[in-house]
Amino acid sequence: MKISKLYPFLIFLVIAISGNPAIGVLGTETVYIGSLLIFIGLWLYKPVKFKTQDALIFGIFTLLILTHALFFGLFIVNASLGFLVKLGIAFLATRLIPDFTFRYVTTMYVLSLISFVFWLPLFFGVDMRSIFSALRVPLINSDHFTIVIANLRSEYDGSIRNMGMFWEPGAFAGYLILALFFLSRDHQNNPKILKQGLVLSAALLSTQSTTGYLAFMALSIMYANNTDWVKSTRAKLLVLPTFLIVMVGAIIISVNQLDFVGQKISGQFESTTRGDAASRINRIGNFLYDLEWILKSPIIGWSATPETRFLIDPEVEELVSAQGNGLTGFAVKFGLIGLAVFIFSFGYVTMQITGSLYTSLIGVLLMCILLFGEQFLNFPIFLSLMFLPKRKSKSRNSLLTCNGQNLELASGRMRNQP
Repeated sequence: MKISKLYPFLIFLVIAISGNPAIGVLGTETVYIGSLLIFIGLWLYKPVKFKTQDALIFGIFTLLILTHALFFGLFIVNASLGFLVKLGIAFLATRLIPDFTFRYVTTMYVLSLISFVFWLPLFFGVDMRSIFSALRVPLINSDHFTIVIANLRSEYDGSIRNMGMFWEPGAFAGYLILALFFLSRDHQNNPKILKQGLVLSAALLSTQSTTGYLAFMALSIMYANNTDWVKSTRAKLLVLPTFLIVMVGAIIISVNQLDFVGQKISGQFESTTRGDAASRINRIGNFLYDLEWILKSPIIGWSATPETRFLIDPEVEELVSAQGNGLTGFAVKFGLIGLAVFIFSFGYVTMQITGSLYTSLIGVLLMCILLFGEQFLNFPIFLSLMFLPKRKSKSRNSLLTCNGQNLELASGRMRNQP
């Protein structure tokens, strides 16, 4: 079997272990170690080299983990090794799967189409859970109703929201936004941008995710800036401010008019200002709660395990399992150093790929918005953003087909000259 036939499976594997609750039936540790072994086996068959940036990223996180072990003890090792396993999968996936971002977009496009097959009947009142009850994956102590390719979990707050095969609608929205980011960034090289963009956007709308909607507006600004019709300086001076005003207006309208957006944000804000005990697990309260831990250990953090904080706050374990702020949550684990490594690495590789500081800054802003909503840095897909390879530029030594005759350009001369 040709190794190229494995690539669709491998990209699906990385996405699945980054958000599909069905992997819990086999045990998350088993799945992650097994996935790493698959990629290591492929690495032995198809060796790739560490770049200076790759070695620096692994070196910094390894140094942080060693420092955690020195300060807190060896009980942090298991969780820390788990993080390094995920980091290893992220690195090898981006290096071993050709056209990684293109394949990711294609896979999310297919998963979006599949999600509609299950979500639309649910939306119109069809009892899909009864129909597929025999295929439900048996998960212990879980309310997920997953059949691997779809999660038919109960409704959220009385609304039926599309979560695809992921653990919740907000998670599905995050992976869709990432696909749309890649699609917008690389649109000139993707002839299917319109079809894929419409399907991915429709899937995003069906999630009814507050964070997803806000991120989509930031993404729209980036896409508008990268399109050919606003390339000139004069057009940018006119179009982009106008577009920004429209987007800001849309955000204000959404927050005030859409119940699932406005009520959610206002409810969390009021709960946080009152100091409710439950406020520590909403986005705003979680940010303030994490900020307290960051201020206590701002540089190196508290390690990948919450056990280092149990003696100070016995409720940490329960709160961590329900928290969703991945931005401050990552800083709590690996300090401002770890968070800075992620942000600057992603911004740097995006700058290398696009050559645009503007796109890089919007990309960083986009990731911060997404991480504010979910703990995405617990998974390989988002960790892979630090290792994204540069797109291969079109070489002049390429094959062209002209009037049925293959012509090869080499050093400006045609080999098939008469």
